[in-house]
Amino acid sequence: MAMDAMSTKVGGGKWEWFTPVMHALDPLRSKQMGRTLEVLSRQVPLGPSTRVLDVACGTGTLLKALLPYGCEVTAIEPTSRMFRHVQRRFPEVRVFQEPAHAMASVPDKSQDVSIVSATMHGFSPEYRQQVYRELKRVTRGAVAIVDYHRNRNPVVALLELAEGGDYFRFVHVVDRELREAFPSVTTTRCGDVESLYLCRVDA
Repeated sequence: MAMDAMSTKVGGGKWEWFTPVMHALDPLRSKQMGRTLEVLSRQVPLGPSTRVLDVACGTGTLLKALLPYGCEVTAIEPTSRMFRHVQRRFPEVRVFQEPAHAMASVPDKSQDVSIVSATMHGFSPEYRQQVYRELKRVTRGAVAIVDYHRNRNPVVALLELAEGGDYFRFVHVVDRELREAFPSVTTTRCGDVESLYLCRVDA
C-alpha cells in the first residue's frame, strides 16, 4: 500500500484517514521487511556508522526493522497523522514532515542509504521522476526501492485498484525508469510480490 500523489502535500490527502489500515497491515509487513533488510545488508553496509533515510515512513514498519542494525536513521513522512504517530513510536529517530520530492531538512549527499518502501507505485510517473532526482541529491551511496514486481497477486491487484495509484503501469515500467534515473540498478526478488531495487548513485 502506498500514498497517492495528493498526499505529497504536507499534512494533506486521503491517507490521513488511512492510518488505522496501515496499523492493521504492520504485523504482516514487518516480517517481510525484516527479510528484505537481510538481503539489503548483504549488498550495502548497515551498521552504527551508516546514515539511513526512510522516505515516506508511514507508521514505521521499516523503522522498526532498521533499529536493530544500529544505523543513524532519519525519517520523512508527509501526512500529519502518520508523522505524529512515528514521532511518538520512535522518539530516538529524527522525523521530518516533508514530501518525498522536496526533503528540505535533508542536506545534499548526507545519507549513505535512502530507502523507499511500498510507496513508489502510488505516485504518478511524473512525480516519481521528481522523487528520483531528490533521492540522488540527498544520497551518496545507494537508493533502495522496495516495491512491486510483475508477479501479480489478485488480492494486491484488488487493493491497488481501490487505492487508485499507478500500480498497474508501475510494475511494467519500474525497471526501465530506474535504469534511466540511476547509473546502476540491481534487482533482487524478496517475496511473492515485491523486489528490492538497489540503485547506485555513483556507479
